Amino acid sequence: MIASMTAFARQAIQKEWGQAIWELRSVNHRYLELSFKMPENFREWEVEWRNLATKTLHRGKVECHLSFFPSSQTAPLLQVNTGLVEQLLASYHIVTQYPGVNATLNAMELLRWPEVLIAATRDISQLQEPLTQLLTVALQNLTEVRQREGQQLRHLLEDKLAQVMVQVAIVRENLPLSLQAQKQKLIQKLEEVQISADPQRLEQEMVLYAQRIDVVEEMERLVAHTQEVQRTLMGDEAMGRRLDFLMQEMNREANTLAAKALDVNVRQAAIELKVLIEQMREQIQNIE
Repeated sequence: MIASMTAFARQAIQKEWGQAIWELRSVNHRYLELSFKMPENFREWEVEWRNLATKTLHRGKVECHLSFFPSSQTAPLLQVNTGLVEQLLASYHIVTQYPGVNATLNAMELLRWPEVLIAATRDISQLQEPLTQLLTVALQNLTEVRQREGQQLRHLLEDKLAQVMVQVAIVRENLPLSLQAQKQKLIQKLEEVQISADPQRLEQEMVLYAQRIDVVEEMERLVAHTQEVQRTLMGDEAMGRRLDFLMQEMNREANTLAAKALDVNVRQAAIELKVLIEQMREQIQNIE
């Protein structure tokens, strides 16, 4: 199913061990680029979580942020390094015996000394499963948001494709008229200089002119590309790169049409086609 690469999802849980929040932000990117931000004591599970996200997402720059607020059950235990404290106190008493030393000992300053307070890490292995399940739900929500926006993009693209076909019809309608108008113009110029038109030479000139403005192949390829875009939009797999390629091919045909256009109506249609294709290309940059 068509999906946008721009989306946001947030999933939170509150348990006896604390509160956890997954926030997922996704923007367009050529490939899938995942970045995880989390407390360092959860880093051992990052590989598993990356694999989980890779199974769900295919393209986009996705930032996965885990916020964790521990309860008293999971918060680190603060322990005093009594051995270091005794050494510091002994050193303090030695220093105070020197003449001219007038020092006071503050308990908070002592606690701020490096490694006096030790945070004993608790066993958090029981958190792996609920945090993984929470991430799974967040990824599902992100996917749903991307798909909803993708459906909006599909409707927009389908509307643009319909407008492309309108311009193709205009070109096809005006090509025979352009040929007839050029023939009348040649006859009029010959009459102005009082030269009788040689039917054979006139026919040759019209053949040359028809070759110059012949865009039948371009129109056929443009229609084929349009139909392929419509078919791709109905697919179930990631389609952004394929749609981008098809836009390049459609733009190539529109440029050729503009270069060959001699009739003002055909030229205007070619310009309109290029505008429509560029509008579609900009939207396709957001499709997974």
